[in-house]
Amino acid sequence: MRNKNPYILGIIISAPFILWAILLILPTFDDWTTLSMPNYALDYQTYIFPLGMTWRPFDAIMGYVNAIDYHLYPTLNHVLIFMAHMGSTFVIYKLTEVLEFNKTSRNIATLFFYISPCTMGTILSCDALNQSYSHLWGILSVFLYLTINGKKKYIAWVVCTYMSVLSKDNGLAWAIVPPIMALTFDKIDKKTCRKELVFGFAIALSYCIVRFSLPYTYIKNGSYEEDVVSIHSRIKGLVNWISYTWFAADYISIVNKPNRNLYIGFLTILLSCAFMVKIWWNKTIWHHKQIWLLIAVLFIVASPHLLISMSIMNAYSSLGIAAIIIGYLCHKYQKNKPQLQTLFFLYLTAAIITNVHHWYMAWQTSLPSKSIAEEIVRKTEKPVNKVYCILIHDDMPKFSSFCVPTEEAIGWGISVWAVTAYKWPAEIKDTTLERTPEVQQEARKLAQRIKKKYDCVWIINKENVEVIK
Repeated sequence: MRNKNPYILGIIISAPFILWAILLILPTFDDWTTLSMPNYALDYQTYIFPLGMTWRPFDAIMGYVNAIDYHLYPTLNHVLIFMAHMGSTFVIYKLTEVLEFNKTSRNIATLFFYISPCTMGTILSCDALNQSYSHLWGILSVFLYLTINGKKKYIAWVVCTYMSVLSKDNGLAWAIVPPIMALTFDKIDKKTCRKELVFGFAIALSYCIVRFSLPYTYIKNGSYEEDVVSIHSRIKGLVNWISYTWFAADYISIVNKPNRNLYIGFLTILLSCAFMVKIWWNKTIWHHKQIWLLIAVLFIVASPHLLISMSIMNAYSSLGIAAIIIGYLCHKYQKNKPQLQTLFFLYLTAAIITNVHHWYMAWQTSLPSKSIAEEIVRKTEKPVNKVYCILIHDDMPKFSSFCVPTEEAIGWGISVWAVTAYKWPAEIKDTTLERTPEVQQEARKLAQRIKKKYDCVWIINKENVEVIK
């Protein structure tokens, strides 16, 4: 502010407007099953301790915080996620100062992280509380490692790593990142780095011992387990990660058929490619250890997701390191600085076009979660205990959390809880039928067969609601 830095001023001025837009988005898809959703269950241990394949006590605690007043969800989640993103943005700005990047490089790295379309899957999603804070604590561990001396440095490193991994499991990768980053920029020598890595692995091992010593609740997730062993899924995840991270492409305009606009899609690719080609097409950088170590760190931080499941939201986990790489490449670019800034503004143009489109689609796809839930409650007329929800598959092509079919927008019936103050129904069973010409009749026949076991049956066909009592 004192230096009237236009990049930082742009971030500060835009932040309230971005937050306002985010708050308009209602929960959809995984937002209805996240642990941070208002939780009124009394068996705290089930959620605070490992649940299924994950251990995310931060999410579980937020679930009980949101339960203090169910109106807090999803607003509080949105606010906290955006605060984490702003916190990471500030840390990256300060970290590039510690790494002695020039002013232009610092500004570009910071604004790249702040506005990259790679952030959209995180800052627009209520389910991304874990991812945003895992990144914040992780990138903060690097900053504190480089700026604190003595025992306090190790305390900060341990605390930040544990906070990161307790936010989301992939945060464990940050246990070994700080000394590698220090070695990359000659803050420590190789011998010291090896000793520090031993300490980092000890942090990771201690977490694993605690993690696997705790009682846990097994939950089968078939699709998740299939992704782990699928080579096709691993290759697809790698390609998605690279494209989401480096290009400000409007993927909705490219891959989502109902919203396809190839002119806009290819325009955003070209605008962002010009900047990326310019900074990466520098033969001299490949003769230095820094770029290779930075790429190694990038893969280390992203590795948990690359090994399991990589989505737009998951790509956020390594975006801070990607921003550091952008800053490093710009710092090493010794030619025409004004031209570099011009090309970056072209990237920003592509990013803004992409972000606005992704926000709009996320907002629109979330609206049925409330309107359909209200219609279900109106037609049900009175509180019920056990419900069977028959959903007829919406044939709208899905794209991440920005374009989701109706059954996912309403959380397979769970969105009703937000309308009933999470009081009823106590139990919701669901099934989804593929869309055929006779599917409505099939749904009614199924409802007639099972209605005696339930207080009522809901049949949801896009926005058409039928209640059979």
